[in-house]
Amino acid sequence: MKQLKVSLGILLSSSLLIGAPEKNSTYEAGKRQFESGNYSRAVELLSQAISNSPDGAMRNKASYYQGLAMFEQGLYFSSFISFRNALLNPDEKNRELYEKAIKNAAIITDRLNMTDKLGKALEKFPQSYVPNSVAGVAHYARGVYQFSIGRQSEAFGYFKSVNPESQFYDKALMYLGIIATQKKDYKEASFYFGKVIELSKGKREQFGTQELARLNLARTAYSMGNLEKSIELYAQFLSSSPYWLTVLQEASWPLMRANDTTVSLGNLHTVLSPFYREELVGESYILRATILYSLCKYEEMKRTLNQFFTVYDPVIRNMQQETSALGSADAFYRAFSNQQGLNRGFLNYLKRDPGISQDVQVLSMFRTERAELARFSRNSQITSMIASIEDSQRSLESQIGRTIQGIHRQKLSSLLAQREQANYLKVEIVTGEKEMIEGQKGLPPKRLTDVETSVAAGYQFWPFTGEYWEDEMGTYIYTTESACVN
Repeated sequence: MKQLKVSLGILLSSSLLIGAPEKNSTYEAGKRQFESGNYSRAVELLSQAISNSPDGAMRNKASYYQGLAMFEQGLYFSSFISFRNALLNPDEKNRELYEKAIKNAAIITDRLNMTDKLGKALEKFPQSYVPNSVAGVAHYARGVYQFSIGRQSEAFGYFKSVNPESQFYDKALMYLGIIATQKKDYKEASFYFGKVIELSKGKREQFGTQELARLNLARTAYSMGNLEKSIELYAQFLSSSPYWLTVLQEASWPLMRANDTTVSLGNLHTVLSPFYREELVGESYILRATILYSLCKYEEMKRTLNQFFTVYDPVIRNMQQETSALGSADAFYRAFSNQQGLNRGFLNYLKRDPGISQDVQVLSMFRTERAELARFSRNSQITSMIASIEDSQRSLESQIGRTIQGIHRQKLSSLLAQREQANYLKVEIVTGEKEMIEGQKGLPPKRLTDVETSVAAGYQFWPFTGEYWEDEMGTYIYTTESACVN
């Protein structure tokens, strides 16, 4: 498993100035051990100070330095727990400490995709204790927490309060675009996604954020009915993009609607190649068959539909059996974790989900840290930290299971709708061939011409991957006219 990397940078060295020396104390001994680079011994002494000291201000300082010592040993989640503990019972004496604790905790939780945990801790933190230097960080964290519990209006307010100088400004803009999309305010969403692309341009570390913003911007243009702009935005993606397969499939819809059937079929030719056959791309078979119908290419249309049934009828049966056999979110997580009990196409689809991939890495980190903490002397503080890791691990496993179960339900529904549409297209073939034969009696040979293929208003055609777009798969409607003009 690839090791998660986190960097606090200059924050560590500047943090050593906090607090006056407190002689003859376990805290002071632990602090000296940290400054000497004896991080394991520092953790043990500081944890004793946290467990035994009746002074709240002392415990907060010890928690802070324990966070630094944990971080230096690569125990990132444990480091966050220590910084968070320093914030839970604030006191007047440690204002400078809170500034650095918030910064450090934000950097760690952002890399671990757990910023909502920091935001929750800051909900009860006195705002008067938040220095202006970290106000943007605090607003962002609280916004993520509010977003995670479905309070979009409150989240919107926090994200709007993140100042442009903040290191989390671009991510706040992304969330603002997401919220605008959920409100179907596509003009506002376009502004925010466009701003993210502009700010992340040329920054290698923000490549993933930029690509997701670009994808959402293309989807937004399509939702607004601006097909040309949507096509232009999809055309900017390269094969190195993590969303390349998604782009090929999604871009085929505006291309078809703009009557650029050649490029649309070219995209679909790639998507339907043997390389991607087991990637749950059934929608592409239906779209290809629809385009071929408009071109009167009935034999190719028959072959495409036969391929769909050959590939996806077994997948549908497997997924129906999986729904009955697994049942619960925990069972779905175990099947995914063990790579047994889920069909290969669905597993391949899950492996492309960046959120799930990151969560799996975090789970690996939890297991490692849990084992590492066992080497420290046990006291109430270390025992509590181990319990926090175990609770977080179970919670994340359940969350992954719920996500997988939801995606499984949605993909099965989509495939069933696609099979129904494929059966309807088989009837269309018979009707089209009959009309073409009847129309040619005593008339010149038919000529082919492209016609517009319209899609019912209000529908978007892309797979939902647990990200930001409302799923409309399974209920889409298309209307076509025969291109066989006599």
